[in-house]
Amino acid sequence: MILFIFGLCICTLIIIGWKLFLSSQSFERQSQALSDIIEQSENASLSVDDTIQNDELQTPSTNIICDAQDNSVVPSVLEHLPDEILLDIISYLKPYDIYHSLHDLNNRFNSIISDFQLSLNMDISHISKNEFDYCLSSVLPLPSVLLRLHSLHISNDETYGAIALFIRQYPCLHIPSLRSLSLTDATMSQIKFLFLRLSTQIEHVSIVTNRTIDMNEKRLLCQLILKHKTLRSCRLSLCDGVDCDETILNNSINNQLENIVIDLSYFQNILTLLSYIPNAKRLTININQQKYYNQDYDAAAFDIFRLSIPTQLTYFNLNLRFSNVEFEHIEQLLNCLVNLKHLCCSSFRVELVDGYRWAQVLERLPLLRRFECVMTTYIYHSLDLNLISQSFQTLFWKEKNWSVVCDYFQHLSRLIIYTIPFYKNLFTSTLNGSQSLNDCDDGNTLPCNAYDRVTHLKVSVQGLHSDNIPVRKFRFVTSLSLCDGESYSDHSNSSLLSYLTSTIDLTKIRHLKLNSLLSGHTLFSLLCKAPNIDGLSSSYHNLLQMINDFGDVWLCWLLNMMIKRLTLSYGRLTLSIVDQFIELFSNIEHLSLCMNMDDVDFQEILLKLLQNLTHLSSIRISLAGKLTDHFQSQTVTWLSNNQELHSEFNDNFLDIWIT
Repeated sequence: MILFIFGLCICTLIIIGWKLFLSSQSFERQSQALSDIIEQSENASLSVDDTIQNDELQTPSTNIICDAQDNSVVPSVLEHLPDEILLDIISYLKPYDIYHSLHDLNNRFNSIISDFQLSLNMDISHISKNEFDYCLSSVLPLPSVLLRLHSLHISNDETYGAIALFIRQYPCLHIPSLRSLSLTDATMSQIKFLFLRLSTQIEHVSIVTNRTIDMNEKRLLCQLILKHKTLRSCRLSLCDGVDCDETILNNSINNQLENIVIDLSYFQNILTLLSYIPNAKRLTININQQKYYNQDYDAAAFDIFRLSIPTQLTYFNLNLRFSNVEFEHIEQLLNCLVNLKHLCCSSFRVELVDGYRWAQVLERLPLLRRFECVMTTYIYHSLDLNLISQSFQTLFWKEKNWSVVCDYFQHLSRLIIYTIPFYKNLFTSTLNGSQSLNDCDDGNTLPCNAYDRVTHLKVSVQGLHSDNIPVRKFRFVTSLSLCDGESYSDHSNSSLLSYLTSTIDLTKIRHLKLNSLLSGHTLFSLLCKAPNIDGLSSSYHNLLQMINDFGDVWLCWLLNMMIKRLTLSYGRLTLSIVDQFIELFSNIEHLSLCMNMDDVDFQEILLKLLQNLTHLSSIRISLAGKLTDHFQSQTVTWLSNNQELHSEFNDNFLDIWIT
């Protein structure tokens, strides 16, 4: 985008100059004018403001060659652009790039990057520690930055310990212009500290963590958000969700929340939450717990609940991940949300796979214009699959123009019913395809964008690919998981590659997750067809088998060239092969693996990894055994001798971030 805007501006200036050039009457005056322009451009590229301390410092220039009728060459420089265009271009850059490249270059650029029209959005997640340190030491301290910093995103994911380092360096930081705060994988103490300190005028907050947090602490955080007076949108995704019941608040509600994404522990928490967000327009709820309270959902309770329903709520997305919610409870809930215009629902309950009953519920929502669903169930008993499919093909569904696809994966005994376009980013398929239960779905009637939202595809590789199975095209998949496999014959491997080639654009795949055992030849062929893969997840045992204990030279070479992020599970690295492992993955930047803390070679193995993997930016070690205080203190003390490392323990993980 930046290059496009820059090129468009340069070409516009050149076209204007060229028209003036053709309108001249004298060839000598034309030549002289062009000569003057070239000379002026060259002088400008060498010209620096009087206040520049280093005479050898030159302004950045970009030579653009435009072919005219006489093939004239018109050089141009970045500084010839007006301030307004430069400001627009710079607004697309990260603060690190802006200040690392342009700060103190000259007075003009200092003035432009300090302009109050330039709002800064600082994302210091998933970056190198060098870049992180520069942002903290050289960018954040600038008063002009704090007055224009609009959003801040900090993460402990791969940038291990980043939030602790941020708080340690800026324990009293005040950012008056901050409107958006995002925290990923933070501890509860870090969340509370930053939220309370930085949320004075904040309008958006996103808190996502898989760390174990006490339920009372989660309720306290939910309470702080619901009491906040300036928040407009929030995302609260905590491990196992929040138990948001009627006791969470004991005074009046005065928040302005309009867009909420939240993980709740139980279905009945929805009733309480809705009474706490009177201004909500969009609501996404994920129910995480398998537990279920058998409360009495009587009609009187829902009649009372209707009095506190947000009247502006028009979008509702309900994801029942592991919940045993009954259809009647969903039905009673939706009967209250009469102003809905867009409804999404996903579940794993066989009771919800009933098109006739869904039609009755949806008919009672007079404003509803869009319905999206993904309902998955395993068929372990006798069910009439054709009857289920027909229930979603009635006149109601056709009049609404809501296309529903019913796929049955016989090998997995799995039935999935979903609206088209598929609205989630994860889709699960199988190598032997799916039996479409729709009367007219032969794979060619689906729109080309039916699965464009799918970025993660999970494929069960058991069975053989059949040409008469409906083809599902996934055009934008970036993460591919292969699972449920044993060792395969050449015919099975050929079927796998044929299926993947016909299903997805392999050149877009960036991450490959192998929960199945492929042959080395199949993995090599797959990597050749997907040359942009740079992340690999596999069990340690399977990886050793696929590379034939480091004996498959060509596969090892290809893995070494491609893989930058490696996650190994189920198996521990030993001292006997650590040197071969380092040679194989000498280019990796992020490593996650398992080690035994009781192993006498633990420190020696870890030291070899840190010293020899020269591109390594972070390493996460899953520790087998009982984690003791003595081991933690001893390990942190040992690692602290290296000033280029920052380490911390997170549950049973040792996380190390490397400069």
